[in-house]
Amino acid sequence: MSKTKVLTMLLMLVMAPMAMCAASAEHLDRLEFGPAVGVGFYVGNYHPVAESNLLRIPLYDVAALNTYEHAHMDWPGIETFGFSVGYRFNMRWHLLAKTTRQRVAFAEYDEGTRGLYYNAMWHVDVLAEYNILNYGNKMQPESGMYNVVPYVGFGIGCTMYNQNATLRAVNGGDVNEQKINTWQPQVGKMYKGKDTQGKVVTDSNPIGVGLYIPVAFGVKWRINDNVQLKGSFQYQLYFSNNSKGGLNSNIEGATAADYYDRAGSSAINIQNRPTFEQLSKHIVGYNHDCLFSITAIFNLEKWREERWADF
Repeated sequence: MSKTKVLTMLLMLVMAPMAMCAASAEHLDRLEFGPAVGVGFYVGNYHPVAESNLLRIPLYDVAALNTYEHAHMDWPGIETFGFSVGYRFNMRWHLLAKTTRQRVAFAEYDEGTRGLYYNAMWHVDVLAEYNILNYGNKMQPESGMYNVVPYVGFGIGCTMYNQNATLRAVNGGDVNEQKINTWQPQVGKMYKGKDTQGKVVTDSNPIGVGLYIPVAFGVKWRINDNVQLKGSFQYQLYFSNNSKGGLNSNIEGATAADYYDRAGSSAINIQNRPTFEQLSKHIVGYNHDCLFSITAIFNLEKWREERWADF
């Protein structure tokens, strides 16, 4: 499946809740939206290039970092935030479309030279959520209605990310330890700088796309008719294909490039690093992402349900 087809399909799914609401103005109370914050942990290739000695370690893997004598890193850049729009069919079923920004960081080792890298990504997914209990605005177990309920969800999504990660620091080999004054990574942002010969060049930082299946579970709490809180865990299983330029789940990105500081000059060039096309691809089961988040949910109108009287 091409990147264009994936993005088109997801865009259509994202618009579904809005279309449902617009078709029936009296159901505005069923439309839900709100911001989310949390943390994320992406697990990918420890050896990103097949049959190579190149090793990558996520910055939250303290045990592995201690093994390589480098555990004194800054905050590993795993924060996430996003926004969701949902549609409530009844007290059991919801359809949710959301987008989430995540940042990853990792250390890459090769023959004594270590580079620290960051990358950014945007997740877009659609999930069907099922409440284990009837989810209402009052806690009334005798009537079979609860305002605190567990839920599960299942859907489809894609991640857009930079094919090239951003170098933040390097040491070892012939390079003294130094931090690179680069921009915070932004998906698809173009940067201008100079190559090693002083020629001005533009780094387009092309966008990669990874397809995933999200599975979620958590707890919802309806505080009142218009406000809810939701705590959730979402696991994302990634898929790739073997065609050149196709879906690639190595969302950390490649590390072979010149890196430019904010003054526009070439900061450093680490040799013998993999290009994006050289990263090992696995069809399924090798790339994973885990997101923990809290979402504040708001309703446009007072909650109501045909099968229950208004409270």
